[in-house]
Amino acid sequence: MIELFRGCIRGCRFCQAGFVYRPVREKKAKTLLKQAKELVAASGHEEISLISLSTSDFTCFEELANGLLEEFAKQEVNISLPSLRIDAFSLDLMEKIQEVRKSSLTFAPEAGTQRLRNVINKNLTEEDILNGCALAFSGGWTRVKLYFMIGLPTETEEDLKGIAELAEKIVEKYYEMPKEKRPRPVQVVASSSCFVPKPFTPFQWDAQNTFDEFLEKAKTVKKQITKKQLKYNYHDAKLSSLEGVIARGDRKIAKVLYRAWQLGCKFDGWNDLFQYDKWVQAFEDTGIDPSFYANRKREYDEILPWDHISVGVTKQFLIQEREKALKEEVTPNCRQECSHCGAKSFGGGVCYE
Repeated sequence: MIELFRGCIRGCRFCQAGFVYRPVREKKAKTLLKQAKELVAASGHEEISLISLSTSDFTCFEELANGLLEEFAKQEVNISLPSLRIDAFSLDLMEKIQEVRKSSLTFAPEAGTQRLRNVINKNLTEEDILNGCALAFSGGWTRVKLYFMIGLPTETEEDLKGIAELAEKIVEKYYEMPKEKRPRPVQVVASSSCFVPKPFTPFQWDAQNTFDEFLEKAKTVKKQITKKQLKYNYHDAKLSSLEGVIARGDRKIAKVLYRAWQLGCKFDGWNDLFQYDKWVQAFEDTGIDPSFYANRKREYDEILPWDHISVGVTKQFLIQEREKALKEEVTPNCRQECSHCGAKSFGGGVCYE
């Protein structure tokens, strides 16, 4: 794996890493090419994965991608890419990488309606998504994956139904093409994960949905999925509920972690080994109420367990972003306009103004 840059310019309000790792610091393309050669030579691995929070935003991405393809094609070393913005260059690049078999294309709209995408500052419009899919379909792709979150702040039933509606519009976009250009039926897979409010984000004060609420919302979406070309998957809400407690827990949660371990909770990231009933018992045994940490809204003047930690982004900026979220206002990405988040207090990096 090769990390192209640290940080992210996007400012999605749910993303902890996007705030904690500010400001953006990029490596040079020639440095990455050199590292790639050395890693392949030293490890013997047959695949290079390009990773970053938003790989498409790497300013030298085209130079790097073409350089890697030129260098490693003869060695039969694969280039693995995360989800990209779908434009002509990205499709051309994926065409070169996937000469034999085209895999799925991945989009992350995160929310079903433009209103909710504005709330979370996901600067991606429905038009962007549909145009990207149309471009991909014309290039021969027939499988699309869509990633959403349910339980986002201010979410309504209309937002949930919007997940199915957007997926259906993508199916319709495929069938707008002439029949001779549709070699096989389209497949669209929509997946939803459960929103977990995280420290150092504008949503750190918001209440998380309960397990039952997540389940009801997933059912609402599933009822809307009627086309045979569509498939809907949703994440285990019990695991997300537990994550919500631990994510914003204080030192008292250490007692729960220790008790759960005593009860045999290990390797919980593996679904077949996750034992929710034992976690419930751990909370009961320690007398700690999980809803206090996960399902409760905080006020701005509450002292939070992580307030003593500085990540460079100011608390006032996070409050400002949350207020903008409630007004459904977006913040431009860092290369368009500096939002004065405070991250440039760290030296040695590039902070766009």
